[in-house]
Amino acid sequence: MEINKPLSMQELLNNEKFSIPLYQRNFSWTYEEISQLTIDILDNIKDGKNKYYIGTLVICKKASTYSIIDGQQRLTAIILLLLAIQNNLSKNYINDINLHFTARAKSNKTLQNLLDNKQLTKDDDVDLSRGYNDCLSIIRENNNNDIIHLASFLLNNTYIFINEIPSKTDVNLYFERFNSRGEQLEYHEIIKAELMQKLVDENTPMETVQKFAKIWDTCSVFETPCIRFFTKKKKNADQDNERETVFNCTYDDYSPGKCSYKYGYALTDIYNKIAVNNENKKNLLNYLKNERVSVRAEDENSKVDENDNYRCIINFNTFLFYVLYITENTTVEKTHFDDKKLLKDFNVSNKNCDWILRFGENLLKAKFIFDNFIIRRSLETTQRLSTDQWFLHKSYRVDSNDKRRGHLYVQTRFDKNSFTSEEINNEVILLQSMFATTFTSYKDTKWLFSTLSFLFDNATKLNEYSFGETLRKFLQTMAVDFALDETRIGTGGKIDNQKMRYNNGVPVYTFNFVDYVLWKNRNVLSKTFGSIPFDKFTFTYRRSIEHWYPQHPDKTLGYKKMADELLHSFGNLCIIVASQNSSFGNLNPIAKYDQWQIRFSEQSLKLQMMAHYTKDMGGWNESNKDKIIEFEKQIILLINNFIGNVKQSI
Repeated sequence: MEINKPLSMQELLNNEKFSIPLYQRNFSWTYEEISQLTIDILDNIKDGKNKYYIGTLVICKKASTYSIIDGQQRLTAIILLLLAIQNNLSKNYINDINLHFTARAKSNKTLQNLLDNKQLTKDDDVDLSRGYNDCLSIIRENNNNDIIHLASFLLNNTYIFINEIPSKTDVNLYFERFNSRGEQLEYHEIIKAELMQKLVDENTPMETVQKFAKIWDTCSVFETPCIRFFTKKKKNADQDNERETVFNCTYDDYSPGKCSYKYGYALTDIYNKIAVNNENKKNLLNYLKNERVSVRAEDENSKVDENDNYRCIINFNTFLFYVLYITENTTVEKTHFDDKKLLKDFNVSNKNCDWILRFGENLLKAKFIFDNFIIRRSLETTQRLSTDQWFLHKSYRVDSNDKRRGHLYVQTRFDKNSFTSEEINNEVILLQSMFATTFTSYKDTKWLFSTLSFLFDNATKLNEYSFGETLRKFLQTMAVDFALDETRIGTGGKIDNQKMRYNNGVPVYTFNFVDYVLWKNRNVLSKTFGSIPFDKFTFTYRRSIEHWYPQHPDKTLGYKKMADELLHSFGNLCIIVASQNSSFGNLNPIAKYDQWQIRFSEQSLKLQMMAHYTKDMGGWNESNKDKIIEFEKQIILLINNFIGNVKQSI
């Protein structure tokens, strides 16, 4: 192995032996990171590039083995990805595992089991199992030809630089220093500095530049509502302050007698309404030097709102893409959300002052809409929310006083549903969470860009009582369009039953779309499936596609392999959380039901229905073939009727 020379992954995985020292952390790459790697490589293939450089592997030779100091996450992810492709397509890419975990026997055993294409169990390494299942989910979302090209490019055209440190180096100290380096500037920080410098170069009034900086700062603290960073008046009798004017605060006619106000979303003339103080002058200079400055939200009388601890479904870099495309009227077909291309796509050198200030207005407007009409996920249990619950909360103003007399004090609250109708609010949450749990990569969020663009264009209507139904129809139509897309289960504008088969690469979206259709038909279905709590159903990150009757049944117990035609049919498939798949294993459906029955209310609606039939029939096998086929036909009929109704209503 030549040091300081890039090696192909084929060379790396078939020559030397590598070990991961005990002081290294466990495998921690998530679905997002593995998916990003896959997308990057597929993009290189599409662009006709011959080489893809994946960074550096820092090593130190110990006897006949190279100890990995930095780069183990990347290398482990690539091995898992190749194993997933190999096992899924019955191809031969890796003949031996040349990666060894020091003092982690379970990790080594897990990699060997995967090489031998054995079913993962609860005895395998949890982190490697999760990573492998993420890889399976990713490759099943692409067609087989793309995956074959991916594997070939990954082995032969993907290169990594090798950097060997001297053998006498204190590797523990080196590792500690290597992993405590200074944090690099993020793309959005560089873009902000360049935009502000452009404003200064074009002699924009310094106060306006400061206001642009304030807009950027408030929006970049992405998981805090942007309205919090604008000063409000303290008492009802005071003159309107920044928050009231910027966000068009008016009395809420739907809440007479409650002293409740609503905020508007069609923000205009914001640079004349935003206030800045002298402290911002120092902040401006710091930003132009690419230094970081913290921003603070205005204190709401020291009261922390219950929904403050939540997670957004995208990050700020991706959001900047949305606002860029909105500002430049880019159609969804021409969008991409690869943050490595963010600097290039902004092309600051070609932007003038008017464009930059307009972008700032759009940024604040889009963020305020995002805060109020795009779902988020609670990270803790409160009086109103449970941990991991999806929710929509609308910011509104309430003037109140705990005492009987005296001034009314102004507060902004965030605990109302975004839409007046609770039924509409819940369905909008369900539709958005269906998309969010399916398309988990930031790069794959065209649905969200389309939704935000729709809300942005309808900003003047967002407070209307009827708009909730308008948005519901928009999301529902998009859900149907996604299903009919020929990369999923559509052919010629209709559902293609063959694309719903396991061996034809049925996508995760199909299962989530089916669950939504089943939920829509809950009133009828509950007559047959009375034990299923349809109204409590929520979407979560179920990404592991499994066979209800197993592919490899335990023959020692007398179970036979099911014919492929039935085994891989959509009627026999279900979707579960990846961390649960080892519990499924090769158990027969009755055993799965007995083991899981107390948890079935948390599962996919389709899986709950399959469990119901299994109990009702006393089994789920080829002797129940007619019932399984009829079950699939029933679902497809519901899908076609739903699609027809949606198309008719457009």
